[in-house]
Amino acid sequence: MGNCQAAEAATVVIHHPGGNRVERIYWSVSANEVMRSNPGHYVAMVIASPAARTENGTPVKQLKLLRPDDTLLLGQVYRLISFEDVLKEFAAKKCVKLGKLLKERGAFNIDTKKNQDTNPSSNPSTAASTTAELQKGNRVGSGG
Repeated sequence: MGNCQAAEAATVVIHHPGGNRVERIYWSVSANEVMRSNPGHYVAMVIASPAARTENGTPVKQLKLLRPDDTLLLGQVYRLISFEDVLKEFAAKKCVKLGKLLKERGAFNIDTKKNQDTNPSSNPSTAASTTAELQKGNRVGSGG
């Protein structure tokens, strides 16, 4: 009886999209082989985050995309993710990062505008000449 449980633990478990199919492989395999047999999909390792928890107390599961040369290890759980889902996730993360950057830059630009408006000695023509001098210095310095 104990051998049945040991054999189940010594498998690579791959969950297919839609949750309708679970594939078990009884030897180590490369992510490239799995991706070749499932075109348009990436392989991701399922990682339970002990720090982050859901409302009912279960750990949040995160996915880590694998490189094609990574080896799927026995006893680990993996999930196939479609190319479109990967693109959507990257676009969402990029959008969040861009929003944060715009907030930071926007606040910075507003602060500098306020400082220029309140400082009567700041002269736009002086700033333009300083910029031109810096650009000229960069051209001279970059030649050697």
